[in-house]
Amino acid sequence: MNRFSLSIFSIIVLLSLFSVKAQTPNNIIKSESKINKIIIHNKGAHIERIGSAKISIGSNELVITNLSPSLINESIQFLMNSKEIIVNSISKKMNYLGVKTVGDNEISTLKDSLSNLNEIIRLKEINKAVLVQEIDLLDQNKSVLKTSREFIVEDLMDLSEYFKKRMYEIQAEVSLTEKEIKKLKLRIVQINTQINSINTNNKNLHSNIIVQLTCIKSGEYNYELSYNSNNAGWAPSYDVRSSGVNKPVELTYKAKIYQNTNEIWSNIQLSLSTGKLNKSNNYPAFKTQYINSFNGISKTNQIKRNKNYNSRAQKVEIPKMNEDVSISSSEFTNIDFSGTQIAYNISLPYSIPSQKEPIFIDIQKLELDAKYDYYCYPKLDKDIFLMCHFESLGNKNLLPGNANVYFNGKSVGKTYLDPYSIKKTHNLSLSRDISIICERILEKKFSSETKIGDNIKIERSYILKLINNKDLPITLVLVDQIPLSTDKSIAVQLIESSQAELNKNNGKLIWNIILNPNEIIEKKFTFSVKHPMNNNIIGL
Repeated sequence: MNRFSLSIFSIIVLLSLFSVKAQTPNNIIKSESKINKIIIHNKGAHIERIGSAKISIGSNELVITNLSPSLINESIQFLMNSKEIIVNSISKKMNYLGVKTVGDNEISTLKDSLSNLNEIIRLKEINKAVLVQEIDLLDQNKSVLKTSREFIVEDLMDLSEYFKKRMYEIQAEVSLTEKEIKKLKLRIVQINTQINSINTNNKNLHSNIIVQLTCIKSGEYNYELSYNSNNAGWAPSYDVRSSGVNKPVELTYKAKIYQNTNEIWSNIQLSLSTGKLNKSNNYPAFKTQYINSFNGISKTNQIKRNKNYNSRAQKVEIPKMNEDVSISSSEFTNIDFSGTQIAYNISLPYSIPSQKEPIFIDIQKLELDAKYDYYCYPKLDKDIFLMCHFESLGNKNLLPGNANVYFNGKSVGKTYLDPYSIKKTHNLSLSRDISIICERILEKKFSSETKIGDNIKIERSYILKLINNKDLPITLVLVDQIPLSTDKSIAVQLIESSQAELNKNNGKLIWNIILNPNEIIEKKFTFSVKHPMNNNIIGL
């Protein structure tokens, strides 16, 4: 190779090296950011972080570590407040090596317990083996004594008593040892189950965000990072508490929060939003609707009928705290209603671990005026139910959710609160009251079945008897019913009702009764059913 060719080759190599060097960052900086704020939506969470890094002049690669593996790449926002920094690109990269998690310390402690338990079991197994060998030795000596003639009768009796006593002691100790080993092995199973649960909840998997930077002037710069994750969210729930009849109802609005982001949310600022994260905000464009005709039933209409039917079928009818007790997080919640969504900003810092089990946070507490009365529907249940009625929640900026109901400090059941309901009041059943008695009696002498021409006339008469064993008057709603006919040939007539209110749409009879202490009230209703002789009646 001549000198000219060698020079050209050297220049090409140098240019190549320069090109590679220009594409490779001069400085790789690893940085751990800190969570500044989290906005949790019903499904998904928006996570905001802050951090700082020393950046050198030239090309740099900033690696922000230990982030959620479920963060959505398209939602990443990065900002460095300086004109000296040029952000070239941002990308997400999985980190399968992981870092030490909160559950690692617990797992280490549990594994130490496993080691200790296994050692105790080993020693007990040894002790059991020694006892079994002693039993074998005693059996061998018994067989020798049986064939020996050197012992007199008294000695044999003493030895027999000794063998009997010692065998009993050994067998008892073996049985006790086996029970102890069984308990220890059960404890080992429980610890292993707990370890598996922690390993499931704390998958040692994270992601990093890689930011390619060009720095004009070296220095330490602060940055802001935000992203969304679908592995978190919250759902509304309620506690409804009544401390007694004629007392107001205390409604506690709670958030059931879960997070499986595999991040450590420790001592953070939380906001709960009713907005929908990662859902398109594009309004629906207008499309012309065309119709046509053909023979037969439209499939679309049939589907719509089915949908409407399913919708109807799935429709569901739906103590004041002492000043000395501890307060809840609702005292630290500020409600921000922007017009399109509600945000509950909680000034109290929270720590929420990444786990399967949710945590509950009190958002708001309301005191609602309530009315109480009693309800009885003896045809289905002869017990008297204490009912609580309070105003609609439509103007309270609440969401629909399940509710736990408490009366006089005790749990009495569950219900569902729907602030979007058009009903004016919410009705809750609090308890059964055995001090009020109701009887439903069929009056046989006034109940009959007679033939009138080609028809049969059936009469039924019932007496509803109420007894108030309380020392206070009560207001009671008594309910019964008469049947409705879906066949024009069957006629139903209400003959007597004791001034009950009749709902002709469903046959419901209602009596609003004030029942004084130790008072007995009777209500009577009679109805008739007239039908053709050849027809069989169903549902009477």
